[in-house]
Amino acid sequence: MIALSMRLLRLGGRRAWSAAGLVGAGVAVATTLLAVALGALHGLDARESRTGWRTPAAASPEETPMALLRARTDQVAGRALEQIDLVDPRPDAAPPPGLPRMPLVGELWVSPALADLLRTLPAGELADRYPTATPAGVLGEAGLTRPDELVAVVGRPAGDPVLTAPGPSDVVPVGSFDRTEADTTVAGIYRQLTYVAVALMVVPIASLLGASARLTAARRVERLATLRLLGASTRQVTVTAVAEVTAVATVAAVVGVAAQWLLAPALAHISIAGGGWFAADLRPSPLVSVAIVAGVAVLATGAAIGGLRQVVVSPLGVARRQQPQHARLIRLLGLVGGLAVFWIAIVASQGGPAAVAGLIFGVGVLALFGSVSLIGPLIVRVLGRSMTGRARSVPALLAGRRLLDDPKGAFRPLAGLTLAVFVAGFLAPLTTVIAGEVGADDGVLVLQAPAAQADRVAAAASARLATLGVAARIGPVTAAGGPGGTAETGVSAETGVSAETGVSAETGTTAASGPASPGNPGNPDGSGARGTEDIVAVPVLPENPADRDRVRTALAPLTPGSLVLTRAEADDEEIVLVEDLRRGTLVVLVATFLIAATATGTAAAARVLDHRRPLRLLRLAGTPLAMLDRARWAETVLPLLVLGGVALALGLLCASPFASAVLVFSPSGLGLLGGVLVAGVALVAATSAASRPLLRSVTAGPGRED
Repeated sequence: MIALSMRLLRLGGRRAWSAAGLVGAGVAVATTLLAVALGALHGLDARESRTGWRTPAAASPEETPMALLRARTDQVAGRALEQIDLVDPRPDAAPPPGLPRMPLVGELWVSPALADLLRTLPAGELADRYPTATPAGVLGEAGLTRPDELVAVVGRPAGDPVLTAPGPSDVVPVGSFDRTEADTTVAGIYRQLTYVAVALMVVPIASLLGASARLTAARRVERLATLRLLGASTRQVTVTAVAEVTAVATVAAVVGVAAQWLLAPALAHISIAGGGWFAADLRPSPLVSVAIVAGVAVLATGAAIGGLRQVVVSPLGVARRQQPQHARLIRLLGLVGGLAVFWIAIVASQGGPAAVAGLIFGVGVLALFGSVSLIGPLIVRVLGRSMTGRARSVPALLAGRRLLDDPKGAFRPLAGLTLAVFVAGFLAPLTTVIAGEVGADDGVLVLQAPAAQADRVAAAASARLATLGVAARIGPVTAAGGPGGTAETGVSAETGVSAETGVSAETGTTAASGPASPGNPGNPDGSGARGTEDIVAVPVLPENPADRDRVRTALAPLTPGSLVLTRAEADDEEIVLVEDLRRGTLVVLVATFLIAATATGTAAAARVLDHRRPLRLLRLAGTPLAMLDRARWAETVLPLLVLGGVALALGLLCASPFASAVLVFSPSGLGLLGGVLVAGVALVAATSAASRPLLRSVTAGPGRED
């Protein structure tokens, strides 16, 4: 029977190949997007496996550490520079990934991108920050996050000031670079967010696969019913029906995975967590790729079997059109169940391990997604009954009857758009929250110094910048802000007392005490990075923003071991995360609409083929094609608006743990929802126009049934 199915496909002519091509295109698009999402997860894991050595687990008290490590983020040329200081490194110890040996005291190892900057930038902007201007070597890919990452690994002597310099990062005694801290860093946050993004796309992809598989089923349902009447067994008909869909879906899935592999170099330019990717990181492993192809083939096969269930059970029912697809009220239980699962997932994700919080929340999102798909046909049925009873025109009556007779089939072309509205409802209030998280960089560089030395540091900074010919405003001294601090660090030419911090510029003292942080060891014995002195900030504002790197490089020696950063630069990791959230919401929304567009077009074509006989009979009875087109429009727009409203409400519910629903009325929220509505209506119009030639074809004369 498989050979028969392949023969029917091969000899089916232009229509058979066209339908198979549409199925293959839909499956290939869905598979490519799924592979991209899973490739992002693979890339995050690959990144973390290469850079976990920068956050090693502390050596046990019984171990002799191979070095004291402190990882911090500096800035140069407007880019983040990861600086890894290894204090008192043991030359015979196993080196971190990417290095052939442990750096010696006074040595500098850099990434390829930083090596290029050292060659191109003046020494006063970069090289003078390090013990030597000539790197001992270049880090390999095994120790880098991405090709363009800026990384400096510096060997420091025992007791170096970097151990006690103020800042938010810890000094860790390293027992082994193979033992890293648990996944509680920003990388873990990205992974959890990716889980949610995958969940947001899984159901639309499944809907697209189902629509694609049903296109072939609709085309061949009568031919298979004929085989059933001629004596073919249930198994034979099932194998014949499914073989074509499975073959086409499998080939298309392979094409989709291959397309993702070919697109990986282009996808690698998408900036996430501060930069691009290694192309190989974005390619799922061969095992995952095989699993994607197998999963897509299984989903397509299941959709084909579901679409041919009536053929297997009752071929006469197919021929006589006596099996309308009812949508029963029991589907409301699916909504109740989805809400219950979502509530359980919220509770579990908030109280469970952080490493699986995103995965658990994704399960809740899938539950709400499933609820939309379950109650969709029921809503369509109710609308069909209402339209039929209130119809005042022929198109309205035709539309109402078609909705009432086949609510499941009427919902399928709208499923993708409905789920896209759900995603927009989820993301709309979040965009408002994200937009409010990004602050502007005021350009004020901060030197953190002990309070007793603040005036001396400010005077030395002024003298040094004057020698370099750099114009800048310095002062007043404030409580430590910027890197590792919380207070404001305004710049003023006047002296006096800061109202925000209570720090006197005349005395350089602070009213607050700054005890050492117990989790921030900085002395060789791990007693605390800040020591027991109060730390104050000396703000410096270069008049020319282009002098920022010269100023930070020139002033760094005044507070040995410290980094000279603005508050925005000190919060660079958080700012990058917020920007990535904004970019990620756009990517997920665009991907969802791409899936929705493909699914809507495919399902609309399948629906025309499902109803080709009654449509043909209406044309033979004298019904104008334009009237049939208006009926199709009527049976689409009203259900889309109602279903969109329900999906929007559930999407806002899904976002409620993170943002208030009222934020949807903010300019960014309304803009997003308005764009989704306009795009949805435009997509429906485009789909109707695209399927009009098919409608004309199937209604123009007796023709063939497939």
